[in-house]
Amino acid sequence: MADRNLFGGTPADVAENEAGVRVPGAVGLVWSSSEDSASQETDLVDINGTPIVQLVADERGVVPPFWGPADGREALWVDFGAGRMKLTSNSVGERFKGHLEALDPHNSKQYADEQLTNYTPLRGANFKIDKGQTWGRYTIPDPVGTTADGVGGVFSTITEGSTPGGFKEFTRLKNTGALYVDPAGSHVPLAVGQFESVSANGSAITVSRGRAGSEPVVFRVRTDGRVEASGPVTAPNIGTARVFSGPTAPAKPQVGDVWVQYG
Repeated sequence: MADRNLFGGTPADVAENEAGVRVPGAVGLVWSSSEDSASQETDLVDINGTPIVQLVADERGVVPPFWGPADGREALWVDFGAGRMKLTSNSVGERFKGHLEALDPHNSKQYADEQLTNYTPLRGANFKIDKGQTWGRYTIPDPVGTTADGVGGVFSTITEGSTPGGFKEFTRLKNTGALYVDPAGSHVPLAVGQFESVSANGSAITVSRGRAGSEPVVFRVRTDGRVEASGPVTAPNIGTARVFSGPTAPAKPQVGDVWVQYG
């Protein structure tokens, strides 16, 4: 009977007169409450599924079993002429037991499953990223002027104890987007590899004037090891040497200048 609850049919559900004596065959009406403003309930169905608008007690004065309104009402009031008496559904216990034994009576399991579809476990996780999908994004503070939050961090690696120098925090990604690469111990801090099929002219490292990948690239390490810099390079074995070529010597030569004459 869908959402209808079962009433009547028990020794406690009886039609009585004002003296408390059972009245066999008594006819009663069903009401929504005991208040004067209550409305009569006519959406009732007998045990055989036939719609009824009133109740008729049996030869013992017992209210026959019937199905209440389709809105799942659990309490009704019946009046056999001696005032309204409350009837409580006798299927509440069965429904409560079924509720307790149901797999997901509140849809909480379904909700949790939906929320945990892509949860991150504390350890031992293997993440599979579908083509064209992004696994995660981090929202960081907007920069004020040219500065952002250089104190907060998106993530960091720390040791349980401190190093001889007193350090605990190592590689970390700051809220500015800057990545600090620090190894714990005497290990190579940064190793850059390239995919096997990349040509010798590919890029292993690039530095751009602007956001990564934008132009112009001012520093580049090619896959075959070549280093290209758009500005002067200063190093102990290079110094401030300048290289000139052509038929005319440099106008103001300096110590260390190299002139390749031709023409």
